[in-house]
Amino acid sequence: MVLVAVFVIAGEHQQSIAITVMIYAMCAMALTVLMGWAGQPSIMSAGLLIAGGYCAALLGTWAELPFLLVLVLVLVAGFVFGLLAALPARRLGGIYLLLSTLAIFYLITNVGNYVQTVEKAYAGFTLPYASIFGFDLDSPSRWFPVCAVVLFCVYEYFRYLRSTRIGRAWILLKEHPDAARVAGIRVQAYIGTAFATTTAFHFVAGALLAYFIGSASYDSVTLLDSVNFIVMIVLGTIGSLPGAIIGAVIISAVPPLINTFFGSGNASGFVSDNLLAIELIVFALIGIVVLLDGPRRLVAALRRRRRAERTAVRRKAAPAEPGADPALLAVRDVSVTYAAGERAVLDVSMELAAGSATAVIGRNGAGKSSLLFAIVGFPPGSGGRITSGSVVWTPPSSSAPTDLTSLSITERCARGVVFVPAEGKVFDELSVEEHLREALAPGQGRPGSATSMAEILDIFPALAGRLRSSAGHLSGGERQQLALAAAAIARSAELVVIDEASLGLSPVVISSLAPVLRRVSTEFARGLVIAEQDPRLAIAAADNVVLMDSGRVLHESAADAQLMHRIETVYLGRLAAEPTPPVSQH
Repeated sequence: MVLVAVFVIAGEHQQSIAITVMIYAMCAMALTVLMGWAGQPSIMSAGLLIAGGYCAALLGTWAELPFLLVLVLVLVAGFVFGLLAALPARRLGGIYLLLSTLAIFYLITNVGNYVQTVEKAYAGFTLPYASIFGFDLDSPSRWFPVCAVVLFCVYEYFRYLRSTRIGRAWILLKEHPDAARVAGIRVQAYIGTAFATTTAFHFVAGALLAYFIGSASYDSVTLLDSVNFIVMIVLGTIGSLPGAIIGAVIISAVPPLINTFFGSGNASGFVSDNLLAIELIVFALIGIVVLLDGPRRLVAALRRRRRAERTAVRRKAAPAEPGADPALLAVRDVSVTYAAGERAVLDVSMELAAGSATAVIGRNGAGKSSLLFAIVGFPPGSGGRITSGSVVWTPPSSSAPTDLTSLSITERCARGVVFVPAEGKVFDELSVEEHLREALAPGQGRPGSATSMAEILDIFPALAGRLRSSAGHLSGGERQQLALAAAAIARSAELVVIDEASLGLSPVVISSLAPVLRRVSTEFARGLVIAEQDPRLAIAAADNVVLMDSGRVLHESAADAQLMHRIETVYLGRLAAEPTPPVSQH
């Protein structure tokens, strides 16, 4: 809508600014993928624009190829150049890799300077008018829709790539390189792919810029432009595609617009005389707003307001039946983002009724743990946060619902929300008895709870003979039982949230875990949420199953053996888009 408004309302000068912004936004998106997703530093973006312009001049002027064919060949040339640029990443990283990309920038500009001097093309190599099916792009009004379409295609391609194995592998390489190697990811191959893919789109952007301005020259962009591209993705949050576009708008459009409205005699003498200082002040204010997370807070506030309005409309249209119980837990349109900007959960909603259990299943990286963290709170240092949506908790002990979204882990725990993590769930130095006595101490459990040591040992008889043993000497199954006994049953938690309940357990222990989880949700807690990779345990232990992949909910229904077909389809990677047949409810 914004682009349409600019196209309809703006004059040719403003359209020219918008075209430059769109071309730079392509570069910013490519750079945010390389640095924010794959974690590879680069400062060669401006040099790649120059190289793309030279390729366009070579193919369009000397070879006299048509414009669209030139763009395709430039894309291929950029991919090959990116593979070569990735060679230093095999041995270098961090600041050393950044210096190697700086060397590539100077290599491109120096070679370009030499070639232009030899060819006596001091003003650069001239390109002909671009033409698409006989339609000459000889004005900003004709260039504008072309650049808008290319920008949209680049954005959608990167957005699609984020959900594929390649995109997930890049992010894993950035966040957990050792885990990526253990998982069998070919690190060097994926780093090379990241450089090649992003460089290809830099080349295309350079070709578009060269065709638009009519020439390709080594000084058409400078090292400062490479720095500006980094500033763009920082302003828009590294790793965010929309943020990269917003950053490009801020950095590329603000200075010329200020000059348009306040320069060249359009303003008072003081303003025109201090135009540079005014630009710096504007950028400083924008930077402060971004650093204070102003855009996210504003968007989140608007979403909360719209959600509240929709909820009020639904309640007015369909009033609740008398005596109907509200959901114990309501996760509403929740999205989770981490520090680097990667989104782990995308608009997920689910509800948990009192006395029931819900299992969230999916393969590694599906977003299960991140959804659980949205409910129980994010571990310190994880950088995770809820960027939209809400988590509403309505315990039976209180008639008023509580929004957990902004509460800390400690505050949520005080309200009866207890988390059993996948690892580090017990203290190795403490004995089993010390764990249980600490959990049973007065003031630790829910008011009115009366769980005793005998009751716990009756539920977990394996712990009865290990009371004197330290937790560090327990088997995986015994540690899981101790964690459930101490965190959930002894403390009489109202909501128990378990991450990977079967992690590290033998099949025999897993088969005996389902009845225990059932008892937790029906006898000792008000509700249970588990994240699990074993679908059979999930179906046996839960009333409802939520199937996730790539941060989204693919399917949700009552736990039933008929779900196995759908689950196996997802586990095998065949993410079907067709509607799932309804599962019978029993």
